[in-house]
Amino acid sequence: MTSPASIYRKSTKQVSCKIHDEVAILDLDKAFYFGLQGAAVHIWDVLETPRSVADICASVADTFDISENDCKTDVVDILANLQGEGLVEIAG
Repeated sequence: MTSPASIYRKSTKQVSCKIHDEVAILDLDKAFYFGLQGAAVHIWDVLETPRSVADICASVADTFDISENDCKTDVVDILANLQGEGLVEIAG
């Protein structure tokens, strides 16, 4: 279960690049490409260094002018999807 204190980081088994306002990610194990748009791009950018869910939510809330409570569910869902694809992992 993800808590606000859970620390996420990008997996070392991927490479990514920005293309305009999107991010393309290549899973090096599966050789699949993934694309991110909107708030998911911001979350990906924030994960340049390991960050807690609370920190990520605060950054998303500041950037998109919404409350942290309103964005928490979306942030957790995006992180869960990225984790499910092996693109991010919980540190520690």
